[in-house]
Amino acid sequence: MPIFKKETIGIEGLYTLKNLPEEIVNQISFGLTINSENDKTGISPIVESLNIENENKDYIFTLKDNIFWHNGKKLISSDIDYSSISGIKVSTLSENKVKISLEKQFSPVLSVLSKPLFKINTIGLGPYKIKNYSLQEGHLKTLYLVPIKDNLPRLIYRFYQNENDLINAYKLGDVNKIKITSLPPELSNWSKSKINQEIETNQKYSAIFLNTQKINNKQLRQALAYATPKTKDKNERCLGPISPESWAYNSTVKEYNFNATRAKELFENNKIDTINLTVGDRRLLPVAEEIKKSWEDILKLKTNITIESQIDTENFDAILTYGSIPHDPDQYLFWHSTQTKSNLTKLNDSRIDKLLEDGRFVIDQLERKSIYQDFQKYLLEESPAIFLSYPNTYTITRVK
Repeated sequence: MPIFKKETIGIEGLYTLKNLPEEIVNQISFGLTINSENDKTGISPIVESLNIENENKDYIFTLKDNIFWHNGKKLISSDIDYSSISGIKVSTLSENKVKISLEKQFSPVLSVLSKPLFKINTIGLGPYKIKNYSLQEGHLKTLYLVPIKDNLPRLIYRFYQNENDLINAYKLGDVNKIKITSLPPELSNWSKSKINQEIETNQKYSAIFLNTQKINNKQLRQALAYATPKTKDKNERCLGPISPESWAYNSTVKEYNFNATRAKELFENNKIDTINLTVGDRRLLPVAEEIKKSWEDILKLKTNITIESQIDTENFDAILTYGSIPHDPDQYLFWHSTQTKSNLTKLNDSRIDKLLEDGRFVIDQLERKSIYQDFQKYLLEESPAIFLSYPNTYTITRVK
């Protein structure tokens, strides 16, 4: 009887089979493409080749012959289902050729097609398949994954509502691997444990998102930015909404390093008496307290802090929370004036709108890079958000 290795991993958050974390779902299946280093997009392990036709509106994928679903059935082109993605039409050309058609050019399409494919009951195409799972109050409690090949370990994921529960599970030995954002002193020297510290620059960032309809003076927003303390670690410091690992990143934008003198100059003719700072994640509360002290000391601006898990995005002054970083540099959803549900700051700038529109329809990567470099430059000039830092994460693994 073979002895199978297994890893028991703790995950923070409430999940179902329909919204698994990316780190898990990418082990269970593949899309037609993958996002690789520097967020460049390439064909996935299930694809033999890709041809782009009809002025970048038709994408013809040739599937590999030896790919099978986890239930043993061979992958064929009619299995490809991207019906949940609007603006995409899927056509079967032959058993192993599928055409993805667009009504008009859309440059992020290849990144969009990295969404993993599934048959019913989360039957996938990846190196792992779901063997079993359990639920608690409608959310995943445990998830068991087994490898398709014997050289990989079995994976057991256990889910916890918050980071404290996750840490306690590690201490009790319920899980052997966790990832956390702050390292408790007692875990720094925990017996038989290996700690790997990493600054994650490609998933999310912390920032103060300003309501530009209320704080509608650019110089006032810039004054707040200069009066906001920033990390001195250049690797941890976030300058904008695009990852520094991305091919489209602009490292020359206005940085708004802490500058009390400049903050006072800009604030002098644009004064307000009070501001409400809403904290969207309790772990950011210490950061909020530092910001409050700085704004009150430097600008004499009374700052009221509230913590809300469900934020009223229609009625706020400033929100300290995390912003997400997509694989493609497309930022249309977050900053275009028409995106009333996802443009948190309510930014309305015609120059930025035009750049975001062009970035979606220009195909040439060098042209797109130029567009997004300008986008980052003008966005930071308008200062609808005060970008702070990337999260520090600590992966703790139990060793023998």
